[in-house]
Amino acid sequence: MIRLFLQGVGFVLLFVGIIGVLTPIPFGLFFLILAMLFLIPTTPAVLRAVRNLRRRYPAFDARMAAITRRLPYPYRRVFRSTEVDPFL
Repeated sequence: MIRLFLQGVGFVLLFVGIIGVLTPIPFGLFFLILAMLFLIPTTPAVLRAVRNLRRRYPAFDARMAAITRRLPYPYRRVFRSTEVDPFL
């Protein structure tokens, strides 16, 4: 039950983030990061999608790594779960 609630919150934040990115004041990035914090641990498809994006786009991977370094530990752990092994 809590997992469904967290997924719902994550998808709402994702929707708000997408709308926010399209506005002149780009506050949507903050909501997109929050959405990923809710969706990565609760939705395996999102975890796979973020890993694939990090594998395909080195610039995205570098930005995710920069964000991960600035986060407190509990949130850093969530983003570290999406890191890919460069030798695979």
